[in-house]
Amino acid sequence: MNRPDFDVIVAGAGAGGAAAAWFLTQAGLRVLVVEKARLPRYKPCGGAIPRPTLERFPFAFDNVIQSAPTAVRFTFPGQRAVDITLRDQPVMMVMRDEFDAFLLARSGADVMDGVTITTASEDGNGVQVRAGDRRLSARYLVGADGASSLVARCMGLRRARQWGSSLEAEVPLAAKDGLEQAFGDRAVFALGSISWGYSWVFPKGDHLSVGIGRVRQGRVDLHTSLHREMNRLGIPLEGVQIHGHLLPCYQTPWWPWLRVARHSTGTVPQEPLSTRRCLLVGDAAGLMDPLLGEGIRYAIISARLAAEAIVSDDLTGYETAIWRGISHSLATAGMVANTYYRLPRLSYQIGVRNPATARHFADVLTEKATYVGIGRRLLVAAISWLLVGDRIREGERI
Repeated sequence: MNRPDFDVIVAGAGAGGAAAAWFLTQAGLRVLVVEKARLPRYKPCGGAIPRPTLERFPFAFDNVIQSAPTAVRFTFPGQRAVDITLRDQPVMMVMRDEFDAFLLARSGADVMDGVTITTASEDGNGVQVRAGDRRLSARYLVGADGASSLVARCMGLRRARQWGSSLEAEVPLAAKDGLEQAFGDRAVFALGSISWGYSWVFPKGDHLSVGIGRVRQGRVDLHTSLHREMNRLGIPLEGVQIHGHLLPCYQTPWWPWLRVARHSTGTVPQEPLSTRRCLLVGDAAGLMDPLLGEGIRYAIISARLAAEAIVSDDLTGYETAIWRGISHSLATAGMVANTYYRLPRLSYQIGVRNPATARHFADVLTEKATYVGIGRRLLVAAISWLLVGDRIREGERI
C-alpha cells in the first residue's frame, strides 16, 4: 500500500480547523489544512472567547486580543436594562481573521489556501480528497468547513442539519460621537430584538462588532431588524459593510438527560459526527450554543477531542466524547432556548433579571459550569421571582 500524502487533512482554517491542526501537529502527525479563501480572510463573527478556552494552549494570544469587556448589559424592549460587572476579564474579544491565522501559524501545519475541496471519500485504508486540481490522500480527514460543510455532505453526515442566520458589521469608534464612552468596555446583548434570536454589540478596541442572529430557520428581514436595533442603541450603520453567514442549529434531542446506547460504542442520541476515517468539528458538527449562539469554544474543544481520537487511531468513541464534553450541555441549552424564545418577556423577567440565574450563565460562559443542572436553578429563580419580585441590583458582580 502506498504511503498517504499526509496523516490528516483538515478541511477549513477557522478556529476549529486551526485548533485541530495545532493539536495534531503537537502529536507529531503530518497535517495539511485546505482553506477555500485566501488567508487571512475576514470572518463574520462576534469573536467572543472565554478566557479558559484560550488557556487550553501553552502560549499567549495577547497580540490578537482586541479587548476584554469589564461589564455586560442585557436589554429587552419595555423592560429595565440589566448591567452586570464582569470580574477578572473572563471573556476576550478577537477579530477572527487575526485569531484564526495566528493559531494556524502556531500549528506549523502545511497550508493550501485559495483552494476548494470538491470531493471527499474514504475506504478501509484512508481518505481521498480533490482539492483544486490535485488529488490528495491521508489516513484521516477532519471536516472543519463550516455550517454548510461539504465534507459532511460527502460523508453522509448530518443529513438533517438546519441553519439559522446572522448579520455582522464592524463600526469604527473614532467617527461616532459618544460610542466609545457608551460601549468601549461593555458588551451588550439586545434580547427581544428579533424572534428566536438577539442583537449584540461587542467592543473591540477602535471599533464595535455589531450584529443580529436567529437560531431558527425561517424568512425574517434581518437587515431591517439590525438597522432598527442599532438605531435604537445610537449606532448608525450608514456606509458600513454588512456581512452575512449561516449559524448551525444544534439538533436537540427531546431527552438530553438520557444516555441511550445505539450500539456497543455507547453512541448517544445526536446526529452522526464521524465515520471510520472522518470527524466533524465546530460548526460543521453543528456545535453552536442554541441559546447564545456561541461557537468558538465548542470548535476548539471538539478539535481537541478529534485530535485525541485520531492519535489513538480509533474514532469509535468520538461521538460519545462529544456528547459528554459538549452535546449533553448543548441539548439542555436547547431546551432552555425553546422555553426562552417562546416566552421571551417572562423569561427575561424571571431569568436575566435574577442574580442567581445571571451568575449561572456567567459560569457557563467562563467554563465554571455547563447548562446541565440549570433547570433546577431556573425553577428556584421562578419561585423567588413570584415570592419577592425583581431584586437584581445595578452593577451586580458575577
